[in-house]
Amino acid sequence: MKNIYELLEMIRQRPGMYLGRRSLTALAGFIDGYFFAIAENNILVEEEIPPFEQFHDWVARYYKWYESTTGWKNIILKEVGDEAKACDVFFEHLELFKQRSPVIKHRVFLNSKHKRTGTILRYSYIDGIRTELPLPQEIRIVHYTTDLGFYRFDVSPSGEVSERGYFETEKLAMEEVYKEFQISLDKWEALDNQADAT
Repeated sequence: MKNIYELLEMIRQRPGMYLGRRSLTALAGFIDGYFFAIAENNILVEEEIPPFEQFHDWVARYYKWYESTTGWKNIILKEVGDEAKACDVFFEHLELFKQRSPVIKHRVFLNSKHKRTGTILRYSYIDGIRTELPLPQEIRIVHYTTDLGFYRFDVSPSGEVSERGYFETEKLAMEEVYKEFQISLDKWEALDNQADAT
């Protein structure tokens, strides 16, 4: 199955065919349906880089909104005003967003001696049952070229990489990891590795 960027390129070329009309709201509904279908049917799709889920935060920072909880659709519509124009602006922003390249700035490896402090709890839901996430084997702090700020990624024992949040500074990301696992700042390995950062 096509990943979200391949699908969006098809829509960009022929929005009327896929959406019925050139409308940001219709596009957002299409995207939500795509992700719902993938999750509901356990469909494996090639990972997109950068992760599309970061687009909310990116759009909020682009327009200097304090937070991204409104979502990229509502932010762009508020700023642009017109559904058709907002759809065009979405694709312009998407191209800028996709030009970002991830760079691992710091990482730390966890082992069996590390335990969660209980200050921050992380769960996933499997068949409606809340299950605590396994201890990550590695935590990465990643910066994207052309962006401000940093993202935390956890690497699971099976090698799955998951984003755990956006931070204004590297230190803030490290402080969250300290609260969660008591890993001090001097335990981090400093890197500047652009290859396979996430």
